[in-house]
Amino acid sequence: MASVDVTSPTKVKFDADDVVDKQKQRQPPTQRYDRKEVQKRLDIEQWMDDQLKRLFGCQSDMETYPELDLDDVMKIEDSNREHKLEEYLRDCILPAEVPAFIKELLEKLQTVKPS
Repeated sequence: MASVDVTSPTKVKFDADDVVDKQKQRQPPTQRYDRKEVQKRLDIEQWMDDQLKRLFGCQSDMETYPELDLDDVMKIEDSNREHKLEEYLRDCILPAEVPAFIKELLEKLQTVKPS
């Protein structure tokens, strides 16, 4: 248990049981994960969000549209992924652009490591 030295308000003494092995301490997320991989995932998620807004005709951030989660898409079997995405996007207002969106999304997914 920690104890505070009342003669000096800036000193804190720890018992031996309170000291945690530095290797067991949690690392910040930027050290646990590859920063480039995290940024790549964020970029793809932002791209997906922008494309979905466009496909569903959202003019403002206040309008709702079906959201698509990158991790959920990656969990779908490769052989079934395109079909599931087509089903998901069947109600969009720009159906002619759905195949191009799906193709580009599938290409982007190949560059991402599974979580």
